[in-house]
Amino acid sequence: MPEDAAKPAGYFYYFRTVFALTFTMMLRRKRIALITVIILLPVFVPLSLAFLSISEFAEDGNKIFVHVVEIIYLKGMVLLLALFYGTMLVGEEVENQTIQYLLTRPIPRNAIILGRFAAYLVLTGLLLNAAVGMVFAACTSIGGFGLSPETFKLFVHYALLNVAALAAYGAFTSFLGAVTRWPVIIGVAALFGWQRLVSYIPGAIDFLTIEKYINALLPALATQRQNVVIKLAIAEFQKQQLLVGATKGGIVLLCIIAAFLSLSCLVIRYREYSQAKALG
Repeated sequence: MPEDAAKPAGYFYYFRTVFALTFTMMLRRKRIALITVIILLPVFVPLSLAFLSISEFAEDGNKIFVHVVEIIYLKGMVLLLALFYGTMLVGEEVENQTIQYLLTRPIPRNAIILGRFAAYLVLTGLLLNAAVGMVFAACTSIGGFGLSPETFKLFVHYALLNVAALAAYGAFTSFLGAVTRWPVIIGVAALFGWQRLVSYIPGAIDFLTIEKYINALLPALATQRQNVVIKLAIAEFQKQQLLVGATKGGIVLLCIIAAFLSLSCLVIRYREYSQAKALG
């Protein structure tokens, strides 16, 4: 036997193998076609405005691009992708009762989590930013948003922010998939319910959401945002919602990603999955 064949494979080899297998599996699933169609639907918004509308909104491509990316993609599509793919990284194996066979293989368990998470991030990042790129190209055909270094820089900013949001929400949903039998239900309640609810509650409770720190990384001049946002609160009082700075927001997002990925690794390392359906 050759000397190299007798050496145990390194950690990167296991990570790369899990990444490649997971990425290929995601691409081969029929659901990828449905997800792609859903993600591409917002591209028709600027196209329809460019060719069909004669209103004042058809003259402002910058406004259309910013609103489509921030409202439809960052607050909608990113969450759907995280729920759709993030929860299945571990949760699908638990549901199908195949997790115990996966964990008996001679692969470091954190390599399984990190390799699958990397595959999720690359696939969803490519799909999402490809769609955002199409929206950007469509908006450049509308008045006031021509292709220039400034507008391209805005696109790159949003592309990187999309990846950061996918990573943060994906780490959270991956943890849900590892720790509970109902990751999608809990994820919908947390991401679409809790994050929407706290925006109407006075005080600083919105600091307990991921969206708070993603908003801190939004381009400052994209929609002429102010440093302090005033909202009406209960009983006609006003609530002052303090915005987190971009640096602190980025640091917190990195901590959130690291924390939930670490928790996911700990869960699959110490949790007994032999009776996964009986566990909560």
